[in-house]
Amino acid sequence: MRLLHCARNDINTTSAIALVLMFLLSMNSTARAQSKPGFPEYQVKAEMLFRIAEFVSWPAEAFSTPEQPFVIAIAGRDPFDSYLMNRAGAEKIHDRQVAVVAYEAKKHHEYHLVFIEKSEQKHLSELLSEVNGQPVLTVGDSEEFAKNGTHIDFQIIEGRMRFNVNLGSAEKSRLQIPAALLRLASRIYGELKE
Repeated sequence: MRLLHCARNDINTTSAIALVLMFLLSMNSTARAQSKPGFPEYQVKAEMLFRIAEFVSWPAEAFSTPEQPFVIAIAGRDPFDSYLMNRAGAEKIHDRQVAVVAYEAKKHHEYHLVFIEKSEQKHLSELLSEVNGQPVLTVGDSEEFAKNGTHIDFQIIEGRMRFNVNLGSAEKSRLQIPAALLRLASRIYGELKE
């Protein structure tokens, strides 16, 4: 019995290491791409949205059918200049097609991820109250968003794109952010409740 327990731990450890390595490799190529001319900030942010979303776990009730696409909504102006929409056609998140739409408050229950553009910071508390408690990953465009309630925000440190995580907000939304992803965060706000 002890051998079986050790084997399970080895498998879990190996899986965790493999996930971290996959993420680091994809982040490394994204970070390198950021330094190339012609690969602007929002293309890097789009790539990071896809990578981060693949690591986060949503509760089963977040998807009404097995065929339902993974819906990313953009709150505010679209800073991606159609890059996110074009990439969505070639990506899958959790084996689901990806759709990108403009955020509409009355449709918040249809979204799985909401990207909140910088100009919407003045409406942040209102926007967060609309999705409060729902399994919707909120990602802020710049530093301070996670500190103020989004699950994740982006920031540039020494020329590299980084992210911060708000565990308390994620827990209220029933989203699970794995330890492997948390280890890569620049800052973590809140604590996990055991």
